[in-house]
Amino acid sequence: MKKLILSMTMLFVVMLAFAQTTEKPTYYYVSYFQADRGKTNEYIDLIKTYASKIWKEKVKAGDITSYSLYSVGATTEDGGYNLVSIQSASSINDFSKTSTSELMKRAFPGMDDAMLTDLANKYTSLRVPVKTEIYKHIAAIHNPDQKYVEINFMKTLPGKEEEYVRQEKEVYKPIHQEFINNGKRTAWYFNQLIAPLADNSKYNYVTSNYFNDWDKSYSITVDEYGKIFTKLFPKTSFPENVRTMVKTEIWKLEVIAK
Repeated sequence: MKKLILSMTMLFVVMLAFAQTTEKPTYYYVSYFQADRGKTNEYIDLIKTYASKIWKEKVKAGDITSYSLYSVGATTEDGGYNLVSIQSASSINDFSKTSTSELMKRAFPGMDDAMLTDLANKYTSLRVPVKTEIYKHIAAIHNPDQKYVEINFMKTLPGKEEEYVRQEKEVYKPIHQEFINNGKRTAWYFNQLIAPLADNSKYNYVTSNYFNDWDKSYSITVDEYGKIFTKLFPKTSFPENVRTMVKTEIWKLEVIAK
């Protein structure tokens, strides 16, 4: 009997390890755009009316799992963009599986090539691409499709990257769970920048705090962080600072397709 229990326990451990190692990763393809201030709403309306259908076709084809478009409402450092689109997929190669022209034909079967070209030209005339980045998902407290998100761009201190990742997963994630439990936030995500990346990159990680109520989210103080830390880790001192917050931005969800 003991041998049977031991064998079953070992089998469970092996199955759990296998599940953990075979779990599909999530990648985010982030595109930053600058639209003329007077034409931002026109571009967003164009995305809602037409492009959202194209992205739904891309999701249906299995190329990506979701697409979203955000407008940048506030920033501590102007990056030269006011719109951000995000595609998510389980492989970096998935982002380029299907051409946009093929997707447009599927989404609008009644349009001929001339009409599709005219539609594509409208997009490019209303905004200018600024840059693209690829992130890998590390940890999260999931609750998708929230109205607002606070993006914190982080740079780890030299030699402290491993410790920073540990702190976010083991210390700050539980703290954010408390904020979510008391209704001041709705979700939390932690992602690593993987491209483009160099030793002199301004930031290499991003944390995202989602919320629907401005007043509740921004009533959180530094003292409250400290109180929740003491509640969760009463016998531990507050961890050393191992990263620099490069900048913070507030994004508003404008379009979602999945």
